[in-house]
Amino acid sequence: MPAGGHGGSHGYLTDDFIRSILLPGHTPCVDVKTALDTTIAGVYAHLSAMKGGEMLAVPAVV
Repeated sequence: MPAGGHGGSHGYLTDDFIRSILLPGHTPCVDVKTALDTTIAGVYAHLSAMKGGEMLAVPAVV
């Protein structure tokens, strides 16, 4: 995969994800909790922007 935005990280993350599917015992560097932790902030930032910058409480992922 050619390098793209974010320093080409997409290719490395994709490779790691596919390895976690194909290789028994391989744990991906970004698990479900990490993915949610890093994505939810962007989702709530967008929701806030759509509401004119309203402050929104971001739920904790446990």
